[in-house]
Amino acid sequence: MVVQTTYSVNHRPLHAGQIADDTLFNTVSGLPATDIPYGFGVIRDGQNVKIPASANEVKQSFLGVAMYELNRASTLASDGKIPAGFDATIITEGHICVVISEAVAAGDAVYLTHTGADAGKFAKTDSSAQILDSWEFKTAGTTLAVIGLKSNVVLPIVTP
Repeated sequence: MVVQTTYSVNHRPLHAGQIADDTLFNTVSGLPATDIPYGFGVIRDGQNVKIPASANEVKQSFLGVAMYELNRASTLASDGKIPAGFDATIITEGHICVVISEAVAAGDAVYLTHTGADAGKFAKTDSSAQILDSWEFKTAGTTLAVIGLKSNVVLPIVTP
């Protein structure tokens, strides 16, 4: 038998909403009222979770990041997002790969955008965004980056 040594599929090291490393993390469940893409920031809205629509919502109700899972029920049309009405896992702490709206560097402050087409994406600047004081970017990136709670611990993290 011949052993295959080359493969035509190139897998990304991280996907939006994926846990980045073995750092301890915490999750909660939520029920989205509308579709939520993996790796987007969400807020608690009563019994539901949603993408924020105002700075005050982020400030008062930030919950975490929509987590990518392979074992969740979904529909064929829901690739890359959690469908409305399906149970969602939200990571509330840990290192997670998020969708960003601008290039970031490790150590940058983390803001959650709440307006326009970028609502739910993370950024390093405060235009149309609310700062998440206890979070920071752990890696650099242009479309995806890893965020986590601020700490003095330096861990090896996969770069998207």
